[in-house]
Amino acid sequence: MTENPRQHPNLKIFDADDGYIVYHRETDRVHFLNHTAVLLLELCDGNHSVPEMVELLVKGYGLDKPPEKEVMDVINNFEQEGLITSS
Repeated sequence: MTENPRQHPNLKIFDADDGYIVYHRETDRVHFLNHTAVLLLELCDGNHSVPEMVELLVKGYGLDKPPEKEVMDVINNFEQEGLITSS
């Protein structure tokens, strides 16, 4: 994905005891996300590039090494599941 990803408009996000539940109304599918994954999904607003998301995680979690591969894996998974699109 080369563009700024955008969250699919038909998603509903709910708090759960151990993370978040994302319901995709169009596909009638439920996804369970941890706190970091839902943060990335929320950053998929069309205004943030993937490198910007990586940098936000580095700053927010005080990481020594940018989690570039991990973020790309999550973004690619979101795209495969139809949770995001390119803006």
